[in-house]
Amino acid sequence: MPPLLSRPLDVLIASDPGLSRLRQGLAGAVCVSAALLVEAVVGTALGLPAPSLVISMILGAVIAMIGSNALARPSALQSIRAAVFFPVALGVGLGIGTLVGDHLWVSRVVFVLVMFGAVYVRRFSLDFFFYGFLLWMGYFFSLFLHPVPAQLPHLMIAIVVGTIVVLALCTTVFRPHARRTLARIFRSMRARRNRLLRLMASRLRVETAREREKATRRIFDERTRFDENVVMSDGWAAHARALPVGWSAETLRRSLLDGQLALDLVGWSSRRLVDASPRVRGLAAHALVLTADGDHGRAARVGALLERLAVREQAETPEQDPRIRDAVRGLVRGLDALARRPADPHLPPDLEHNDEFTPAVALTGLGLLPGSPSVSRDVAARGRRWNPLARLSATTRQAVQVAIAGSLAIGAGTLISGSRYYWAVIAAFVVFTGTGTRMDSFGKSLNRVIGTALGLVAGIALAAVTAGHPEFALVVIVLSVFLGFYLIRVSYAYMMFFVTILVAQLYGILGQFSDALLLLRLAETAAGATIGMLVALLVVPVSTRDTVRSAEREVVDAIADLMTAVQGPDAGEAPGTDASGPLDAGAWRSEVDAHLLAVENAQRRLTLAAAPLTRYHLTEHRPRRVRRRLTVVATCVSYARTATAGVMGLEGPRDRILGACDEVAQLARAIAAGEHQLRERDDEGPERALRGSQASGEESSTGGAQREALAALAALDLALIELERTPRH
Repeated sequence: MPPLLSRPLDVLIASDPGLSRLRQGLAGAVCVSAALLVEAVVGTALGLPAPSLVISMILGAVIAMIGSNALARPSALQSIRAAVFFPVALGVGLGIGTLVGDHLWVSRVVFVLVMFGAVYVRRFSLDFFFYGFLLWMGYFFSLFLHPVPAQLPHLMIAIVVGTIVVLALCTTVFRPHARRTLARIFRSMRARRNRLLRLMASRLRVETAREREKATRRIFDERTRFDENVVMSDGWAAHARALPVGWSAETLRRSLLDGQLALDLVGWSSRRLVDASPRVRGLAAHALVLTADGDHGRAARVGALLERLAVREQAETPEQDPRIRDAVRGLVRGLDALARRPADPHLPPDLEHNDEFTPAVALTGLGLLPGSPSVSRDVAARGRRWNPLARLSATTRQAVQVAIAGSLAIGAGTLISGSRYYWAVIAAFVVFTGTGTRMDSFGKSLNRVIGTALGLVAGIALAAVTAGHPEFALVVIVLSVFLGFYLIRVSYAYMMFFVTILVAQLYGILGQFSDALLLLRLAETAAGATIGMLVALLVVPVSTRDTVRSAEREVVDAIADLMTAVQGPDAGEAPGTDASGPLDAGAWRSEVDAHLLAVENAQRRLTLAAAPLTRYHLTEHRPRRVRRRLTVVATCVSYARTATAGVMGLEGPRDRILGACDEVAQLARAIAAGEHQLRERDDEGPERALRGSQASGEESSTGGAQREALAALAALDLALIELERTPRH
């Protein structure tokens, strides 16, 4: 494919691993459209009057929106089991709201209790997350639609019909196919790899330090997303049907890790070449772009020319840093490895099949990687010494927070509008949906207000266009559902932008639209979001910095476990042995690979937890420092991969290597436990072993491989010490 077409396609595919966002958007739009159509047909067949028909269609659309997100699962049986109780949850909320709706203060007290219960039940499973949300939505719609008890039977019919429609679509058209999903993730990895290579090329072409720093930051972000795809692929490998015939999860994991090593080599080599001459940098950049474009033949020729140029420049300028020539060799070797091993995993036939496979991270029931709440779930809240609420479990603590925030939002919303106060309650409630730390909550509140404010402007403009044309309004509603779901994982502000447009169109269809109504919604949303944010910040908060510190310890501990595992069966009772005795080479290799993926997943979790600290410049932290520390952690992980590959590839005597691995493992454990005393590098550590290897004068291939492995261990040792020295915030 010509580069002019392939590059935009790379951007599209790379931004949506497995095309899960596109599927989510399409599922939302199609399910809502189908629900509206079927509800209209069923309601007409039942002879419902126009107001009741509209209410039935709205309920069907609501359950379709929620169901399209909750029921599109790889397992159809799981989807069916979850859907059975959808009508129960929504119907109970709607019924309670209908019965207490005429009693002002009773309905508000019950609203708070419903919010508490909706969050409390999340502890049981993913299904109960959606049941709680449906319970809350049912109660909310009773306040919004004001149904009477006589209407409940036909409303329940509408709920059941909507559930059947969305279940039918989610278990057929929009059910994630395991093998196709994995193939799409591979395509996303290839696209991200190509983007990475082009970014590395652009860093070599810029001249100023500031531009290089910006390029390096973009490379770091892109590599982080690439690594997420690797972890996601490992998770999908647990589904036997995701693998092509003849593949095994173990061989897939091995191939993914080999691809990581090749990309590491290219990345480190290109970074070192920023100090090379303009001609070397230009040729290196050209080779990177050719590889990204898939022109591996020309890339190999440019690489050979680059090596000759580096040798000639070294001869003409003896004072030149010899590491430049080594970096050129590393770049050419890495690009050759990428050309021979594309991003789609290449599985050599000599690797063993292992049916007992445990992924580094279990995917959610929806086939996605766990989000940031999974990182903060076990982090202690602030104030445990004096506040008994801080000692509660995460879901109970969040249920208390949402009850407090909901109570305050009811009061504030009532002051703004006695009849529309529920908008403030919605804004307060969602602050505690999909968030784990107080900075998560702060970001979600801010994005909700920004999205609502911008959506208000667009909603007013579009409402004027679609006024008197309900068919156009329905088209806008469906498009808003698609775009909102498609972009929600990019930013929550996008979702709120399109939801506000949707609400404007809905009020237009109901004949209640006015500019003042949307301005009122903005005021209520701002009040509710602010209250939710303040409660998250002040009432038994989970500190983002505490979560980041915990996740960072997890990364360093995982590196320590990896360095112990690579010592293998020779290391006594290390992870290379089990109750039945020493592991064979294949089992040992598999165990080390599992530890490597555990390190990758721990880094992913750290990036999730630290993301809010890299976006918001508040008094208690500095984003630049946080990004710097994340870069050092990524450096540690990269060196750990390289050192592991070097150690695992060694033959012959391993005493010196085993000692160095053990020292790095001890250092990592001490840093994780906060017990490390910074030592002088000239006296201790793997560098001492490296000097010993160099002094031995071994010139065999075994001696050279051992020195390379020791050099990687020494670099990892140094990176861990740099991590200890780098300021946190």
